[in-house]
Order: sequence, then structure tokens, then C-alpha cells
Amino acid sequence: MLALACAAAPPAGARGAEHWVGAWAAAPLRNPMPANAVLRQPPLDTPLHHQTVREIVRIGAGGRRLRVHLDNRFGERPVTIGAVAVARAAAGDGFAVDTGTLAPVTFGGEARAVLPAGGVLDSDPLGLAVHAGERLAVSLFVPGAAMPASWHPDARYRQAISLDGDHTRAARMPLAGYAPGYDWLARIDVAATPATRAIVALGDSITNGFRASAGMSYPEQLADRLRRSGCALPVLDAGIDGNQVAAARGGFSQGQSMWQRLQPDVLSVPGAHDLLLLGGINDIGEPTMAARAAGRPVPQAQVLAGPVIATLGRIAAAAREHGLRLYGATLPPFGGTLGAYSAQGEAARQTVNAWIRTRAPYDAVIDFDAALRDPAQPQRLRPRYDSGDHIHPNDAGYGAMAAAVPLALFACPAPRQVQGVDPSRSHPAGDTP
Repeated sequence: MLALACAAAPPAGARGAEHWVGAWAAAPLRNPMPANAVLRQPPLDTPLHHQTVREIVRIGAGGRRLRVHLDNRFGERPVTIGAVAVARAAAGDGFAVDTGTLAPVTFGGEARAVLPAGGVLDSDPLGLAVHAGERLAVSLFVPGAAMPASWHPDARYRQAISLDGDHTRAARMPLAGYAPGYDWLARIDVAATPATRAIVALGDSITNGFRASAGMSYPEQLADRLRRSGCALPVLDAGIDGNQVAAARGGFSQGQSMWQRLQPDVLSVPGAHDLLLLGGINDIGEPTMAARAAGRPVPQAQVLAGPVIATLGRIAAAAREHGLRLYGATLPPFGGTLGAYSAQGEAARQTVNAWIRTRAPYDAVIDFDAALRDPAQPQRLRPRYDSGDHIHPNDAGYGAMAAAVPLALFACPAPRQVQGVDPSRSHPAGDTP
């Protein structure tokens, strides 16, 4: 599907000895995005000109070596990358690095690389040992002028853009500003133990952690639970704000539909073993918003629910054929969401959830609806879990979602203390969204 441009492979013996696993990921989408009836002012990335962007990530698996995966799937022209470096992010400063771990990244033995139009690029393996839960800084220098065509907006961690020049090896970034998302950086893989496998969370803004503090999305809080249990498995976040499962009633969402991006964002992840699937609320709410904006009647429940159910079934079949274990999640409440909620939409959500609970071809069902709903008003989020917009949880709500995922699904013991939010965790300065 994509024109792959991979770095020179290591010798056959080395390949056989290494078990590569995705340790961090962010799902790319097109920049700029076209406006539509729901997304009237799409987010726009920042152009770069002879500058360095330092991108902060938190990896979910340890390994003795790593490699960087760059993605230009939406780019219509190649991008020249002048230099890339990786280091551990220094404590207490979001954009300073531990210079003792700073290492240049190569592509086919060269520091300079060309990211092909419509393609991807894997770096050579880098001999930097990393541990689950660590923050890494990936610094990428663009020698010419470029507007990133593939990016991930609404990152949970801030990204830095430098003043003029190659600052990939700088201990501290000379700041010109902040990038609104991840530019071209789509995944980091690690050479891990054979028992390490990746869990991929495919979803929309609720998976991406919209309105969450840094490190408090449900995939990250689930990864924390796994580490506390002694089972350090990475949970890769393949969520995109506003994303739809099928987009059958119109392409109102950000990014391709979950069905369209299943292959590049899930099935192509090395070491992927488990898939957490949450999606469908935007297929219900966004056509509702578009109909109201155009003065048309809100679509009926079955019209909204039918494509979601059919496409979730297709995703399940493809994941199973690929050998993944699949855990489907019920759609949380969205009562009171401005413009998106309707009686027809609530009936559609109930129809989708009934199918998920009773007939979906999943290996297990995770009931996020039950974990988040208000017992007094089941069509609404519990007030203590509501971020304020009545559809996205707050940090405690995302913690309740993480706690609703049984660790036994991954053959892991439950941690001694399971909490929705761990108040003992601290977030380094500069890590606010």
C-alpha cells in the first residue's frame, strides 16, 4: 500500500537474533486537512525552514537497541532530513537531554536521508539501551523548507522548534516556538526480549487522550498498571481526535477512517499481539452535527449504527486473520455533548453497544460504558469523570477506563493497588499538552 523505503538491513544472523517490538507510536494524518461542515477550522502544522524539531515521547517497552520510524504517507514530495539524534529526556526540563545518552541516528549508514513521497523510512538500529516508562527526545533537523504533510496533532507532550540551525546534538534547545504535534515521527521500535509483545489501542480522541494531562491518557495509564504488575508491555496509542470507524455518512473526521488505517497503524506494527478497539461515537455524533448545520433531519438510529457495526466486524475479521487477539470496547456515554447528542444518536449508541456485548466476534469485551456512566443518568458520564464537554473523560475518567481493562487478558497479574489515577506520579516541567 505504501512505497516502503527501508534502511539497509543488518546481516541475516543479527536479524534472526533480534525481536523488534513497537514501543511507542502516534497515528499520522494529512496536513493540511480540508475543512468540512463539522471541522470548520482544522488544526494546521507549523512549517520548518533550516530548523530542528525536538519531539518528546514516552516509550512503553525496554530494549538494548532502538530504531526510528518516519512516515510521509500523505506527502506528495520527498523530504530531506539533514540529521536525527535520540537521547533520554532530562528530568525537570521538557526539552533538555541527558548528553551522556545522546546518539546520532543513521539511515543506511548515512546521517542524511530522504523521506520518500508517500512512503516511510526506518533508521538503522541504534545501540541505546532504554527502559519502559522513560521519556526520549527525538531531534530532527530539516535543512531546507518543508511543511510536514504527515503529522499527529494534539500530542500529549509538547514539542519544540529551534532557532535556525542543526541543534540535534544540543543539550538544550534554543527555542523559537512549539510544534503542535509530531512531525513525521510515527513509531519507535526496540529490540526486546522474545516475550515482549505490543498492545495497540485503535480509536478516536478518547483513545488519544483529548483533554488529558501529559501521561494520563487511558493507554498510558493502562501501561502504568501493566508495569506495576511486573508485566511491562507497551500500549501503543493509535488514536486520532475526531476519528471515525467507517465514515459512511461523510468524511467529517480528522484522519482516514479506522478501517482505512488499520493496516499501517496496527497490522504493520512489529510485535503487535493484542488490539484494543474503541470507536463509533464520531460516526454517530459528527453526521448529527453536519445534519443540524445544514438544517436537515438527524439520521435515524439504524442508519447511524449499521455502518459502525459492519465496519467493526470487518476490522475484527482482518485482525483475527493477522493473528491478533482483539478486545472490543463499548461506547461511553455522550449525553449533553453540544450539537452531537440526539435521541437518535443515543439509540444508535445503545444498538452498537448491544451488538458489542452480545454478538461481536471479539475475544473479550471491555465495558467502558459501564465504567464511566452516571448511574442516575446512564446516557451521561459520571460528573467526577467528565472533563467538562460531556464526552471526553478527565484524568480520573481515563484512569477508570484503564482500570476496566482486565490485566488477565495479557496473562498479567493484577497490581496490588489498582487506582484510576496515581497521585504519586509527577510530570516533568514542559510536559503539559
